[in-house]
Amino acid sequence: MLKRFISISIIFLSITSAIAQNTAEDELGSWYILATNSKVSEKLSIQAQTQFRFYELASELQQFKIRTGAKYRIMEGLSVGVGYAYFRNDFSYLSETPPSFDEHRIVEDVYLDHNVGNVNVDHRARFENRFIVRDQNTDTRHWFRYMVKLSYPFLDRWSADVYNEVWLNVGDEPTFAQNWLGFGLGYKFSDLIKSRVGYQRIHLDGPDFDRILIGITFTPDFTKQTSTP
Repeated sequence: MLKRFISISIIFLSITSAIAQNTAEDELGSWYILATNSKVSEKLSIQAQTQFRFYELASELQQFKIRTGAKYRIMEGLSVGVGYAYFRNDFSYLSETPPSFDEHRIVEDVYLDHNVGNVNVDHRARFENRFIVRDQNTDTRHWFRYMVKLSYPFLDRWSADVYNEVWLNVGDEPTFAQNWLGFGLGYKFSDLIKSRVGYQRIHLDGPDFDRILIGITFTPDFTKQTSTP
């Protein structure tokens, strides 16, 4: 199964690379993601994530991200979440942007999920409070984000997904900030380890960027206690 996953992933990345090279305005970049989603009770899970976002496939680190948060299930199909994220940004390839700056975000989420046949439909509404630190000065801004994601499990361990997320400025002009459109292929190695490779197009008010996403997620379940004799 591992060989099959590697082979299919290589084919998938080759196809998405060809798509990106035909349409991208800039270099094809890559995001490498390591995450955990730990179930600590029947309703509560704790999340952590780190990302390395490169402007090119494996060079020019554009953004480093660390995020932690909690998600609470209110009822079947409805959950809420809160979290904190830290970003170290380097957009030096854009002449009008300072070479590097830090950003802190406080995040509030509402999740809705349901099924349409064998397709899982997930909605996420997110409000982000952004604190951008440049030259010891802090600029406060806000984003509203809405994502809808369709995922389809197949062949026991595999899943395919497609999603779109729109970002809106709150209290700033223009209202539109950016849009993320992507698709991916996931593989479940075990109940503890999942992986995903994907392609994402980021549309801004100007340039578009194409990104390859490669991630591993650990999903421990601490509600499953092992009994001791």
